[in-house]
Amino acid sequence: MLILFLALLAATPQWELNTSVSYVYNTHSDGNNGVWCASSGGVFHYSEEFGIDTVFSCPENLPTPDCTDVLLDSSSRLWIATRGSGLVMKDGNVWKNYSSFEGIPGEGMVYSLEEAGGSIWIGCKGGFASGDAGGFVPITAPGVFNPEYVYSLSERNDTLWLCTDRGIYSLHDIQSPFSPSSWTHWRETQDLQLNRVRTGESSVYACGGSGAVELSAGSDSFQSIIDYTSVADSTIVDIRETSQGLLAAGHGEIFYRDGTNWLELGPGIPSVRWPTTIFEIGNDVFCGFSFAASVGDLINTQTGYGFYQFYWGHWIHLMLPGMQCKKTHQMASCEDGRLYVGTYARGVQAFYPGYGWRSFVEPDGMPNSFQTFSVAVDPFAGVWTSSYHYGLSWIQDHGTYDSQGDTILTFVTDVLELDSPQATFILADIPNNQPIMMTAQSNGLWAAFRQFDPSGQPDEPSGILGFNGDPMGTMNWAPRLGGEGLASRNVRAVYPVSQDSLWIAFETGAGCQLLVHSGNPSDDTEDSWYPGTNAAYTTSHGLPSSEVFCFLDVPGTGLLVGTAEGLAVWTGSGFAPYQTITGHVKTMAIDSRGRIWCLSESGIYRISDGQISLFDDLNSDFVSSPFYLWEYSTMDQVNGGVYFSSGEGLWLVTQGGGGNSSSTDLSFYPQPFVSGTDQLRLCGPDDSYPVTVDFFGLDGSYAGTVEAESVSNWIWDGSIDGNVLASGVYMVLVQVNGSVLQARVSVIR
Repeated sequence: MLILFLALLAATPQWELNTSVSYVYNTHSDGNNGVWCASSGGVFHYSEEFGIDTVFSCPENLPTPDCTDVLLDSSSRLWIATRGSGLVMKDGNVWKNYSSFEGIPGEGMVYSLEEAGGSIWIGCKGGFASGDAGGFVPITAPGVFNPEYVYSLSERNDTLWLCTDRGIYSLHDIQSPFSPSSWTHWRETQDLQLNRVRTGESSVYACGGSGAVELSAGSDSFQSIIDYTSVADSTIVDIRETSQGLLAAGHGEIFYRDGTNWLELGPGIPSVRWPTTIFEIGNDVFCGFSFAASVGDLINTQTGYGFYQFYWGHWIHLMLPGMQCKKTHQMASCEDGRLYVGTYARGVQAFYPGYGWRSFVEPDGMPNSFQTFSVAVDPFAGVWTSSYHYGLSWIQDHGTYDSQGDTILTFVTDVLELDSPQATFILADIPNNQPIMMTAQSNGLWAAFRQFDPSGQPDEPSGILGFNGDPMGTMNWAPRLGGEGLASRNVRAVYPVSQDSLWIAFETGAGCQLLVHSGNPSDDTEDSWYPGTNAAYTTSHGLPSSEVFCFLDVPGTGLLVGTAEGLAVWTGSGFAPYQTITGHVKTMAIDSRGRIWCLSESGIYRISDGQISLFDDLNSDFVSSPFYLWEYSTMDQVNGGVYFSSGEGLWLVTQGGGGNSSSTDLSFYPQPFVSGTDQLRLCGPDDSYPVTVDFFGLDGSYAGTVEAESVSNWIWDGSIDGNVLASGVYMVLVQVNGSVLQARVSVIR
């Protein structure tokens, strides 16, 4: 049985997702000194004493990382509402998913949870339902209650209050939810932009884009308590009775009610932050925050800002550990395990083995944190990146987590209108300030540029840039512009082959081009263009589509090209179709065993020994997300897998077996591991050497080490130095025979 298990494991890709839990939608008390938090990256437990000590995320525990609400019921079962994957319940060590087959209304978008009258109640896109561990029943009351969206639920004295797309409803007889007489529709709220309802000791509150309203004790209607005359921005995200009084969360502020006035509760919150939810632990007030909110729906979950805690009259910031932004762009993997990732709204995120994630943003010297598309490691020193419209930035972090002594320099072609006061700008001979992708060649780097507004500024210089040198001394720049040999002004991607060749993909169906240069990117004196000066390869040269996205040089196969209609292979003078993959191939990479992995509209294709397999939401742990203008991938230099950018975070796919490489496979079993019941074992590495396994939390904190004289003798019971590790997912680094291998272990205590 063990041999069969290992054989199946070797044939099945293993999916890991690094994502951000920093955006918190809702919280629920654990009944003690902490809260369960539903975030855009999963569900986690938080306390003031221990911070984050348990994380449940995708794909280990949840079908999607996006969680909108969480409920710990009276039977100690944990209920988790997800955005698009229905409802999840954890009962002890047992996980169960609920979808439309189990009575969840709509298509799996669950917004809110509540417990009342011995039942679990859920609000969805698609309606309202009640049930228990056995399943759910959708609820309507013809002529009285039939909303399409139920955004928020709250309970008091066995009356349920619902915030819907048709205003506020109350269900005062929860034993007869199908009876119209059990319902009251508060019609004065039906045209208001409300998305949250809260019950207080004697009042009911609701809030949203139009402010906040209150149904006070004895009143027969909701009355406005916050509008544009009360505060500068009347959009209210949350309202709650707390130990500090009635609080409301708005743009950049937390307000408290003083009679009929609303006043700011303490300083310390930057005006550019948006709140997400108010909660209490004991008598301490907290508020979740994000960097920005999209107009209208207040849901920009890509970048959270952790918590603010009200402490002695001030709000103090508590950054949640881990990645700070979900939407990732280009990444660069280093042999020592460091990983640099560009993001949509949080600059460059960097992972340091043994320490965890940190971000490079404006306070560190970055010119901007928004749309950091590109990241590439300099062959000589440091890391290059770019923030769209802010030129090229060089980061010298000395390869360490400690920020002391870091240097960031930004090279621009002209003076920027919106300069960051912490950034150091240097004028340079670069095509423009809109680099979107970079790559390193042996003697320097290349960057791809696009025009900021081709329709409004059609003559703006743009193209590619070869560069090298000392950023703190003399840099050598060699731009190649559209119309000066380069076939188009707007470049999508650059890809080096050998020491002196560079493939270039253009936007808007303009094909691709080959540049053969001197071997020095900053020397343009020996440039040769193929198929010719100012000319590009298109469908007339055998490409299946002139919309080219990416390239990949495969040993023994040649150069592959990803297009809008599948793959092609370079023949030396043109292109020929390759394999049977159809549709967009946005990015591709090769793993350490020679397998090709392609991100397409349908999912991720694997090409191995001429065989094609498609992995999507239905047959794998991979969760697809909407395509962006640019997608990226690269091989992980630590374990030989492949990273993919995503709107949900950073995916890593690994797989043992196959190919011709002698790289070491690594597996822990059983997974998940039940502490105190099972014995965790290790297989894969050479059994002739001692093995050391270091455990780290998801935030990079060191948990302990377990050693053995050989892999076959390595056994773990769930404790380190006599202390049993808490339930959760742990990163482990395995050291054997001079190699350092990385994996994850799911522990259930």
